[in-house]
Amino acid sequence: MVIPARDEAGSIGTVVGAAAAQLGPGDELVVVDDASTDATASIAAGAGARVVSAPPLPDGWLGKPHACWAGVAATSAPVLVFLDADVSPGPDLVDRLVGVLDAPGPAAPGAVSVQPWHHTERAWERASLVPNVVALMGSGGFTVLGPRRPLAFGPVLACDRSRYLAVGGHSEPTVRRAVAEDAALGALLGSVRLHTGRGAVSFRMYPGGPRELVRGWVKILAVGAERAQPLLVAAVVAWLWSVIGGSVASAWWYAASTVQLAVFARRAGRFGLAPLLGPLLAVGFVAMFVAALVLRRSRRTVTWRGRRVHPA
Repeated sequence: MVIPARDEAGSIGTVVGAAAAQLGPGDELVVVDDASTDATASIAAGAGARVVSAPPLPDGWLGKPHACWAGVAATSAPVLVFLDADVSPGPDLVDRLVGVLDAPGPAAPGAVSVQPWHHTERAWERASLVPNVVALMGSGGFTVLGPRRPLAFGPVLACDRSRYLAVGGHSEPTVRRAVAEDAALGALLGSVRLHTGRGAVSFRMYPGGPRELVRGWVKILAVGAERAQPLLVAAVVAWLWSVIGGSVASAWWYAASTVQLAVFARRAGRFGLAPLLGPLLAVGFVAMFVAALVLRRSRRTVTWRGRRVHPA
């Protein structure tokens, strides 16, 4: 198990403690300290992880892919499980992941990936409702036809080590420099089984405040749209239009959209009464998406975790 971490002192103890409790004979738990300026390394070690330091970041790499690659080099297990440092794994997450990978015959996927259930605590965190729902829609993994282009969710990803190394893993050029390294890696691994994490793994996105929330989603949207299937993008645009325009035009449409959004929300996370603000949250999503397009077209960089990141 590999957990890349940069300045995650507030959450690293939780993920390491939960992951360490699931280790079996021969299993490994490695936290890659990616030049943290806080107590991430010492907390991770105290919680039961073996901590290694990521080497200096080379040209042409982004931080997370580089840390993941360093973690793989420090392990030898036949199955690789990558966890983000801000997730909260359920007590049987690893067994579930391995069970999907070990499915007999052609049912076995190249990788299995989970979008954690979004746990919210503050009212403003629930503004992530529409982006979370759109992320699930855009993956294509939860439609009748399934994804036609392999994608993966970055917070939780498991794959066979030999398959990972055969395609170059996080060192492959299209992955090492990708902001959305999860999607780039999924495209290399082939078939990826996608799941949502309710009851298995959760996380709390952007607890640092509304500004962090907006910057985080703009960064994700700046690279996510180009990897989504065109038909799914069109479907998402039509859905957003129905939520915004239809809800304003008709009270009955607003009621139907609210019920629909509440159903979607249960799969994505805990969002309380946020579906009642569906049209307003959809407008906010569109604004963030426009900002992301401007960011891409202007080729500007953003600061994330103390590093300058280009969204392209």
